[in-house]
Amino acid sequence: MKLTAIHSPFTTFCEGREDIEAGFKLFLLFHERNFWHRIPSRKDSDVLVVSSGVGYFQHSLKKWGYSNVFGVDSDDKKVKYAQRKGYDSECVDCFKFLEGVDNKYNLIFAEQELNHLTRDECLLFLRLCHKALKIDGKLIINAGNCANPIISTEYLGNNIDHYTSFTENSMKQYFSLTPFGASIEIFPHDLYVLKRNPLNYIAKGATTAIHLLLRVLFTIYGKNNRIFTKRLGVVATK
Repeated sequence: MKLTAIHSPFTTFCEGREDIEAGFKLFLLFHERNFWHRIPSRKDSDVLVVSSGVGYFQHSLKKWGYSNVFGVDSDDKKVKYAQRKGYDSECVDCFKFLEGVDNKYNLIFAEQELNHLTRDECLLFLRLCHKALKIDGKLIINAGNCANPIISTEYLGNNIDHYTSFTENSMKQYFSLTPFGASIEIFPHDLYVLKRNPLNYIAKGATTAIHLLLRVLFTIYGKNNRIFTKRLGVVATK
């Protein structure tokens, strides 16, 4: 299908680094902190990585002992990079790929943020993922968190292919319109994973204080959002 986003498409992982190789170490730390305890425990699980890019999440899964991992991405150069690293990847539009898949995967992990899709495309993607998962299979997705008033406007305006905004509340609404239903785990992303950099501890302490203040302010205004990190993640089970 022809997606609305064409300059920074959802079908390819665009959160790259100039030093690609350094990214493998950094994203391994990020993945360990945020996703390790949320993925299926069986090492022979069938895993699909959507918008797999150069293979960052595939690299993490390999480090953790997972062997049945397949990545799809629409950027041929990134796919070839991943293949040279030894990761099983294919250059294909993820929507077209998912249309032909039924009850195959224990885990589908989307590297790219859902903000690159329109509302209708988001719903279609979630429904295709539900169809492609085995019973009790998991979908993990990421999105920029627009509940944080400090970054929400900048987040949407900073990328010309960001079309949709999300908070924990709107995310539940999206899933309620799919076979997954609204019973999902929504969790904050911890971005401060470099222990060797003392500034990470300072930044983490400062943001924690800001988030506590935002909770108080939101409660005063009658709002029930509780997650104010830059990004949020979702785990949905079929």
